[in-house]
Amino acid sequence: MTTWRFMDEGEPREGSWNMAVDDLLFQEAEEGTEQAPTLRLYGWEPHCLSIGFHQEYREACDPLYCRRAGYDVVRRPTGGKAVLHAQEVTYAVVARLDRPPFAGRSLEGTYGLIAEALAASLEWLGLPVVLTRRTLPIPPRGGAPCFLVPSEKELLVRGRKVVGSAQRRGRSAFLQHGAVPLHIDYEELRRATGQGREEAERYRAAFAGLGDLLPGLSALAVREALQRGFERSLKAEWEGRPLTEAERERAELLKARRYGSALWTQEGPGGAEGTADSPRTRFSALHSPPSTQPSAPLPPGPSKHESEF
Repeated sequence: MTTWRFMDEGEPREGSWNMAVDDLLFQEAEEGTEQAPTLRLYGWEPHCLSIGFHQEYREACDPLYCRRAGYDVVRRPTGGKAVLHAQEVTYAVVARLDRPPFAGRSLEGTYGLIAEALAASLEWLGLPVVLTRRTLPIPPRGGAPCFLVPSEKELLVRGRKVVGSAQRRGRSAFLQHGAVPLHIDYEELRRATGQGREEAERYRAAFAGLGDLLPGLSALAVREALQRGFERSLKAEWEGRPLTEAERERAELLKARRYGSALWTQEGPGGAEGTADSPRTRFSALHSPPSTQPSAPLPPGPSKHESEF
């Protein structure tokens, strides 16, 4: 058994806070101030379109439509494509690469272990999940959402993708986070990402929400399933440990200076907080540790050598 830090945020929060906390947890693991692997579960309010770190803002979203619809827009610390976070549970796994259960694992190895835990979670819900490599007959267009992008370990239920994940590796730790949607509004997704009318049906054929496959499924049931799947697959033993006051202060700083900044969201690496890419960071779609001084510049963004969310 491995003791994990478990964080269930309960009430959904704004996208800028969610991304700041994921980034903070990654930084702590990279610095070594947090040694235990962490599973964090959270939701989004208001609904939010997150775009990949290197995406062009106006290619990734329709800003006017998002504003009219009341959607926040946030730039993730990870690469990949846009995700409309609405009726979903989002998970984040943060862990060091020199400690169980991920010690010595490659990018593909860590991604595979988590995919197996996610598959166990879906099986716990009674869903017929298949873990496979998926190919698409039509390559995704430049502004296409993340769920159209195939990955090495694809979680499919009845032929449709049900989880979209991204992993970022630093020197000593990694972060993987992913969306587990309950319901997907395909028309809203194509509007928020500025795609053509024909795309909604294409999305419907490619990916699905768990609640659409299992009517009546609740977010609470998905959260419980994620815990059970990690227990079964990774022998996780939970230690409930919310953010400390010091961690909250540090996350608020990241939110204020980066993830809550309109300039950062719209301009990314070229904006006020943009810095040179870090050559030492590898991705399946993430970013590097901050200075320990609060007044120091924020850490650099991810390398472009990444696969998709």
